[in-house]
Amino acid sequence: MQGVLENSAGRQKPYFDRDTTAIIKGVALVMMFAQHMLMFPEWWPEGTSFPFMVAAFPYLRQPMTLSVAVFCFFSGYFYFYNKDKTYSYSFRKITDFLINYWVIFFLFAFLAVAVSHYVYTPAAFLQEMFALRRPTMVFGWYVSFYYTFMLLLPLLTRILLKNIHVDLLVAVVLLPTCLRLVKYAGIFFFGQTVMADMLSHIIENISAVLIGYMFAGYDLFGKMEDLSKRIHSSRLGTVLCWICVLLAPMGIYLVPTLTLDFFVKPVIDHTVPICIPMSLLYAPPFIFCLVKLIRGIRLTCVKVVLRQIGKYSLLMWFVSCIFFNNSKKVSQPLLYWPGNPVLVLLWGLLLCYVVSALLDPVMKLLIKQKNRIFFGKKQRPVSGNRLHVPSQAPQD
Repeated sequence: MQGVLENSAGRQKPYFDRDTTAIIKGVALVMMFAQHMLMFPEWWPEGTSFPFMVAAFPYLRQPMTLSVAVFCFFSGYFYFYNKDKTYSYSFRKITDFLINYWVIFFLFAFLAVAVSHYVYTPAAFLQEMFALRRPTMVFGWYVSFYYTFMLLLPLLTRILLKNIHVDLLVAVVLLPTCLRLVKYAGIFFFGQTVMADMLSHIIENISAVLIGYMFAGYDLFGKMEDLSKRIHSSRLGTVLCWICVLLAPMGIYLVPTLTLDFFVKPVIDHTVPICIPMSLLYAPPFIFCLVKLIRGIRLTCVKVVLRQIGKYSLLMWFVSCIFFNNSKKVSQPLLYWPGNPVLVLLWGLLLCYVVSALLDPVMKLLIKQKNRIFFGKKQRPVSGNRLHVPSQAPQD
């Protein structure tokens, strides 16, 4: 199976460009914010009541998690188009990522101490610097996941793209199951530790990264495009894309995982299942249909707004932690002040966007200086405008 789509100059390129990528990330971040802000009633401040959301969240909370699979998929997808798949590159991108995280963490930690009188032990502070514990950066689990898979990818990509069936077996079954064995063995011998929590996130999401890499390597979006051309009616194609975009997240509610309990290992006293997240199946057509709709819809203002949200998606994700962390008693009244779930979501997006836009130049400057000093790189740094994409997609 041939795996590379090339332009007329022979340069490999993604199926979609930077603007489309940013718009899709904007859609995914809106889904994530909706889940965090509206679909966990136990997270709301005292006195907040959204009856409709209380009735709807059992059906909507799980579907919104498709946003995580989209971000993970993009990480693997764009990694394929980076020519430098070395550990030097991984360390540079990991430190880029950590700078974004550290600046916001230090700022929020200061607020937690000064305003909420929160007390950090040295060990707890150090652990949160690497997202191993997260009382301050409550949604920062992706940080430890990011630096883990960026260290694994240079090795894993050497064995992928030889045979698509073997690749699927490795990415979806063998690697997660081996990691699950390591996790259960660690729990058996050492108890529930921060490493077990970290491994849980890796097990749940590493397959989506590798599936993204395979989609790029085997040009599966190109093959989906060829199939879509068999639909001769553009109106019918648009309707089908809308149906897919709306139903793909609901698939997680109906069938979230495919699980097979296949053996018990006496040493670790635990049944070790094969668990396949069905988001691996739902995310690619969701992304593909979004691309088709973005190309065909003329709603420029909507595209601009979503593109701007996607541009700062990493920083907005981190900034949103302030509303649910160890300072939430001070910050949550500001978020839920509008008193209407739709307005709360829009207000939260606006607040996080403004803070992220103000912080972004600082991040870029710090990353630029870091790369110049430690990596000898004079380049435009990856900051909050490129969430989870190790290598920026080249322009058409």
